[in-house]
Amino acid sequence: MKLRDRKEEIKIEGNVYELTLIWNRELLRRSAVAMPPDYAYIRKNGVNFATIGCSSNLNGFFVENFHLTSEPPRWRMKFDYQNINTIPLTDILVRLPL
Repeated sequence: MKLRDRKEEIKIEGNVYELTLIWNRELLRRSAVAMPPDYAYIRKNGVNFATIGCSSNLNGFFVENFHLTSEPPRWRMKFDYQNINTIPLTDILVRLPL
C-alpha cells in the first residue's frame, strides 16, 4: 500500500469540512515499526473538529472528536480494515455525528 498525503475540502449542508493527512516520510524510512502521520485531522468551518488515529501499517483507523488530552472523547468511530489513504472524505463524514 502506498501512503498518500491528503488535503481535501467538502461542503455539506452549509458547513465546510477539511481533511488533512500528512506523513513524515523521513521518519518512516528510519523506523522499523509503524509510525503515525505528522498531521491527521478534520476541521469544520475552520475549527478543529476531529482527530484521526492511524499508522503506516494501515490496519484501519479511528476518528474521535477534538478534545484536550486530559479529557476522554465524547465520541469515537472505528474504521476497521479501511485505508485512510484512499477512503473518500464523504465516506468518513457519513459515519460521524455532524
